[in-house]
Amino acid sequence: MRHVRNGLRSVGAALVALTLLAALVPPAGMPVSAQANRLRVVASFSILADVVGQIAGDAAEVETLIPLGANPHAYEPSARDVVRLSEADAVFVVGLNFEERLLDVVREASGGTVYELWGCLPVRPVMAGLDEHGDEAEHAEEAPSEIEPASTLDALCAEHEAAVRTAFGLDALAPPGAVTRADAAYFDTLAEADPHAWTDPLNVALWTLMIRDMLSAEDPANAAVYAANAEAYLAELAALHAEIAAQMAALPAERRFIVTNHLAFNYLAARYGLALVGVVIPGGGTSSEPSVQEVLALIETIRSYGVPAIFTETTVSESLAQQIADESGAALVRLYTGSLSEPGGPADTYLAYMRFNAAQIVAALQ
Repeated sequence: MRHVRNGLRSVGAALVALTLLAALVPPAGMPVSAQANRLRVVASFSILADVVGQIAGDAAEVETLIPLGANPHAYEPSARDVVRLSEADAVFVVGLNFEERLLDVVREASGGTVYELWGCLPVRPVMAGLDEHGDEAEHAEEAPSEIEPASTLDALCAEHEAAVRTAFGLDALAPPGAVTRADAAYFDTLAEADPHAWTDPLNVALWTLMIRDMLSAEDPANAAVYAANAEAYLAELAALHAEIAAQMAALPAERRFIVTNHLAFNYLAARYGLALVGVVIPGGGTSSEPSVQEVLALIETIRSYGVPAIFTETTVSESLAQQIADESGAALVRLYTGSLSEPGGPADTYLAYMRFNAAQIVAALQ
């Protein structure tokens, strides 16, 4: 949860931005929005933008950098994205190398504060779920840059954790296998941490409180608005968690084994007692390809555990997953992972996204 003030330090990026800015200046006489003085916020991808928007309400203008349906791991920013970043008062990213090809440009081009939202989260090593079943794989992602050492952030995170425990009625926040800031291995774990933390609603509850604080720091005049919106959203997240927990609890133990296209549901599996026994694409990103031996081993895993479905996704190719499904007899079930659906679709908000995915998983495993 770092505050990094970045300017357009790259001459090339600056020239692109200035050229496009000139093209985007409205002609004389064109009306300018009456909301132009609102805080301008950019979030890296649609799920995060929706959460930020829930806390911001009408007090800030929130837009998404990565388009709906695009793969956040592979998205490369355009010249127009550089302009949008340069005009933003604040930029929100997941961090932990989730936005693999975007973070350097964000840090370089942002005209405002860049907020990385991993700071208070319990993190899980990329292959934590698979290690329990003997299917280990290497993870070559980069660690977060400029990791902030233990500081007053620890006290702030402890306050947030206590608030989330109270809102959700839980004695403990971190699920089994997660590493928190209180653990000695926390900063080492960040080098191989799975960034897909939002598939656990409790992590989004922590995001909510971090985002509230960050927006308030940027816009103190609307701090009360952000606080009220955050409190209301916490209640919605607590209801979401209770609903999904009840659905998952109804699954028998022998029907709790899952295989996913890439490692996008590590946190959800840990929170709701599912056993992640395999992934099609190894590692934490989406650019790796499994070896022939890994594919054969996964087919055998699916058969031996009686896994009924491979959960694929809307933003990543499922061609290899289809081949494995054909060989193993498993069905393919598509979930939303790195993007919301189009407005009016089944997953057009974070809450709808989680409910849709949970319903698909439960239906496939029953």
